Amino acid sequence: MPHGVSWFNFLPGYKQLEEFLNAYLGRSFIDQKELVAQHIVSAIFVFIIIVTLALLTRSILIRDREDIIGDGRISVTNFFDALFEMLLNQMRSIIGHRAEEHFPFVATIILFILFSNLLGLIPGFLPPTNNLNTTAACAISVFFYYHYIGIKKQGFFNYINHMINPIGEWWGYLLCWLMFPIELIGHLARPLSLSLRLMGNMTGDHAVLAIFLGLFPIILPMPFIILGLIVAIVQSFIFAILTCVYIAMAQEHNE
Repeated sequence: MPHGVSWFNFLPGYKQLEEFLNAYLGRSFIDQKELVAQHIVSAIFVFIIIVTLALLTRSILIRDREDIIGDGRISVTNFFDALFEMLLNQMRSIIGHRAEEHFPFVATIILFILFSNLLGLIPGFLPPTNNLNTTAACAISVFFYYHYIGIKKQGFFNYINHMINPIGEWWGYLLCWLMFPIELIGHLARPLSLSLRLMGNMTGDHAVLAIFLGLFPIILPMPFIILGLIVAIVQSFIFAILTCVYIAMAQEHNE
C-alpha cells in the first residue's frame, strides 16, 4: 500500500466523508491546504478504541471488584494498571503530592498519543500524530491547561508578575523590559516544540517502516517494527513528562 494511503480510503462512504469534512471544515488550520480527512478519521478510530477498552476495563473491575491483586496474566486491566501506575509514579516525582489532581488530564493525553502512535505500526493505517494539526491540538491543550493551573494556584496578577520579574527581587523589575519578552517567547515555544517533535518523529518512523514494508513485507521490516514500537512509547512518555514539567513549573511558586 503506498505511503500516505490507509485502509480507510477503501471503506464505503469514506470519499463522501472526506468531501463533507473538506466542505464544512474548510482548509487546514496549520498549512492552509485542502483538509484531508485521513488524520481526523484516524483520530476518531483511536478514540473509539480507547473508549471501548475503557468500558471493557470498567466492566471487568466492577465484576471482579473483590479481586484487588489480580491474577498476574496479560490482560486489558493489567495493561492499564501497569501503565497508569508507572505514569502516576513519574508524575509524583515531578509534580509532587498534587500529581493525582492532574492525573486525568495527563493520562488522557498519553493514552491518545500512545494509541495514535501504535496505530502507525499496523500496515495500512496512518497514525493521526504524523499530522501537525493533531499534534498541535494536543500541544495547545497542554499550553492552556498549565496556564490555567498557574493562574488558579497563584492568582492572575501573581502569575503574570512572575513572568515580569522571575528573579523575585525588587531590582528585578528594572529588567522587566528584557525578562518579560524572554519569558513570553519561552512559553510560546513550548507548544511549538511539543507538536513539531512528536510529528517529526512519528512521520519519520512511519516513512521508514513504509519503505521497508514495500521492499519486503515479511521478515525485513521486523527490526523496524520493534524500533517503531520503542519510538511510539518513548515519544508518548516524553510528551507526558514535559507536560508534567510545565504543570510543576506553573504551580511551583505557590507551594
